Amino acid sequence: MYKVPIWRFFRCMVIRYSRAPDLESIVAEIVACIGLSHIDLSRVVVMRSKGSKACRTLARIHGLPRVWQLSLGIKPSYAIEVISEQFDRLSQEEREKTLIHELLHIPNCFGGGFRHHGNWVDRGRVEHVYHIFRTRRLSS
Repeated sequence: MYKVPIWRFFRCMVIRYSRAPDLESIVAEIVACIGLSHIDLSRVVVMRSKGSKACRTLARIHGLPRVWQLSLGIKPSYAIEVISEQFDRLSQEEREKTLIHELLHIPNCFGGGFRHHGNWVDRGRVEHVYHIFRTRRLSS
C-alpha cells in the first residue's frame, strides 16, 4: 500500500517551537504604545515555529480554552505563534503589522476567547492601529 514506511511520513511532519523573546519585546512595545491595557503581557507568549507546512499563514494566535483554565486552575493565557518560514522573510513593518493583527484577536475581557475576522480584525483596522503605533513610537 505505502512505498515509504509510515514512520518516515510522520517524522517529516515535526514542528519545532521555541520562545521568541525578540518578538515578545516588540509585542510589549506595541501594547504600551497603542494602549491595549486589557492585555496582560505576563500571560502572552510569542513562539516561533519551524517545520510547518502552512504556506499562506504568517502567524496564528492560540488561547487557552475555558475548560482547561477551570480544570487546571490557571488564568487565561494566549500564545502567538509565528511561522518562521513565512514570518522571518517579512520586512520589519510587515512583522509589526502581523503582530498587531494577532493582538487584535484578543478580546477586552482577556478570557481565552477570540475576536473574529470581519467584525473587528481586518486590514483597515490593522493599518489604522499601525499608523497610531508608528506615530507614537516616533514621537517618543
